Amino acid sequence: MRRRRRTGQAMLVAAGLLNLLPGVGLVAPGRASAAYGVDIAGADLETLMRHRALLLALVGGLAVLAAFRPRLRAAAIAVNAVSFGSFTVIALVTPAVNTELTRVAWADVAGLLVLSCGAVLLGREDT
Repeated sequence: MRRRRRTGQAMLVAAGLLNLLPGVGLVAPGRASAAYGVDIAGADLETLMRHRALLLALVGGLAVLAAFRPRLRAAAIAVNAVSFGSFTVIALVTPAVNTELTRVAWADVAGLLVLSCGAVLLGREDT
């Protein structure tokens, strides 16, 4: 029982860190440019990308916190699943997505799998 909980928590933390990682773009937009393979030209696009970085950091941070706060888990799992899943779907339906964005989409698929496994392990905690 304890091992299952710890493994579930670790998976929730891992998924959260994957969503938290793009938060670096908030303070270093050049990192986002390299990670996504896009040219962040101009203040307008930089502002949008920094805002995206902040939102992803909040979503990821919620998952990390929820690993240790059971009351937050349902919301954190749902929000992180939407984050991972929505980007993956958008990347799939968008023609000619670059290599870096395809890599990010695959990372989101992995994040969704880790998140799902963690949710299953922690969901059994109540039984």
